Amino acid sequence: MPIFRVNLHPPRSLGRRAARNIVIAMACVTSTIGLIFWLVGAWPVIGFLGVDVILLSLAFYFSFRAARAEERIELRHGNLRVTRISARGTRQEFDFQPYWLQVVLERGDDDRCELYLRSHGKRFEIGGFLGAEEKTDLAGKLDRLLRQARCSPDPRVV
Repeated sequence: MPIFRVNLHPPRSLGRRAARNIVIAMACVTSTIGLIFWLVGAWPVIGFLGVDVILLSLAFYFSFRAARAEERIELRHGNLRVTRISARGTRQEFDFQPYWLQVVLERGDDDRCELYLRSHGKRFEIGGFLGAEEKTDLAGKLDRLLRQARCSPDPRVV
């Protein structure tokens, strides 16, 4: 039974339906422009107008494919497991002993920050695709739970 579990996904502000509607709207606009060029005898322009719709579609495709990436963080008594699943479905699991584990949030000069798990002199980045505020929240929650797990003799008391 996990004490804590969180699934992290890359943020996407646009859904598939909205992306499809944007591509359809773009296709309608470029088709109208292409029809005007065809009527004035500049029909080769139509092919170039279609390229932008194809490129936009490909950009959305690759963006949504990258959004399939996921990180799962699961804290159990005596073990913290980070499972990374890439956009292609490749799965990697990393186990850490919570007693020695530190949560480190490093802030840069700008608004960016990096979140690490550190143990025995080694660092492991988590939540690389999250924003600064989300990393700060996750760091606080993980740090609090790790401290409670270290102090509590009964793992269910956390």
